[in-house]
Amino acid sequence: MPTAGRYLVAVLVFLSAFALGVLGFAYHFHVLATPADLAQLQVRDVDNIILPADLRYNAAFKLARIGQARPDVICIGTSRPGTFRDWMFKPYRFYNASFTAWTTSQLLDVFERSTREVRPRVVILAIDYFLFTDTWDKANGTERTMIYEPLRYVLFKFRYLTHSLPSLAPFQDDRRQDGFRRDGSYAYPAGFIEVARKQFQSAEYFLKSTPGAAHMSERQMAPIVQLASLAQQRGIKLIAIQLPYIRSAVDYLDYEESYRPWSGVWREFESEQTAAWLRGLGITFFDMAHSSVGTDPLNFIDAYHPSDDGMVKLLDQLLDEKEFRAQFPDMNKIE
Repeated sequence: MPTAGRYLVAVLVFLSAFALGVLGFAYHFHVLATPADLAQLQVRDVDNIILPADLRYNAAFKLARIGQARPDVICIGTSRPGTFRDWMFKPYRFYNASFTAWTTSQLLDVFERSTREVRPRVVILAIDYFLFTDTWDKANGTERTMIYEPLRYVLFKFRYLTHSLPSLAPFQDDRRQDGFRRDGSYAYPAGFIEVARKQFQSAEYFLKSTPGAAHMSERQMAPIVQLASLAQQRGIKLIAIQLPYIRSAVDYLDYEESYRPWSGVWREFESEQTAAWLRGLGITFFDMAHSSVGTDPLNFIDAYHPSDDGMVKLLDQLLDEKEFRAQFPDMNKIE
């Protein structure tokens, strides 16, 4: 064999061995699992708690789970509705698609994708007044945009692993203490909840995390109009809920004079005008920000994430609302 030919063979053998080594390395450290593969793990093991290596891949994982579960009811939103559980909605099949939509544009995107093949009877949109500020969109619109390409997830995990060299610390995205249960709800570690209740249930913490504005942004309202139109085309009932906040935060938004230049968006969102706008779009809106749930710190993890107990009490209150009960006639109160 000519020298050039032997050299080419040697190079090909080396590259093949290198590629096999990389694949073996990736397989050993579970780098090759895509979000859809992670969803399949929960089919095989209902107690397996999953957390994708980056929150931008949450929707890819949850869309796969929706395709498997084919729920009657889906909840879409930020992290705020993360503690809605499937057993709270019995006898209806429920899936929690929270942690996927951090802006109104993302609500539209996730709704469109999650209802292409699956047609839930009801979709619950967890919306908040601060979603209608351009400041919130600027902070979250890009860095929390969902990524759906499975290869990008594999490459992300591979980079994560190689950057940990020489310690070789892969991201553990399954069998976790924290992450998404089979119903899509988020499992918070007990230690985290204890710390959060001590340190993060103040109005001050709430205001550092949520921007204000003088008015609701028309730019942030526009995706809700598009979403409502799409829901009508697909025959899906929309329910929007503003979940409770810790009461001290609500009181600050309501009464603090020094904050009035920034609480205009809050007052506008709370107005009858906004409720009428949503009704006109065919969205049944329940504003639970002033709910009595907000008066008990045990109903929250921090200032704006309701606990499991808080969600149970909230749903019991919602079932007293005629329009909510009409959509869930067979649901029973839990407490």
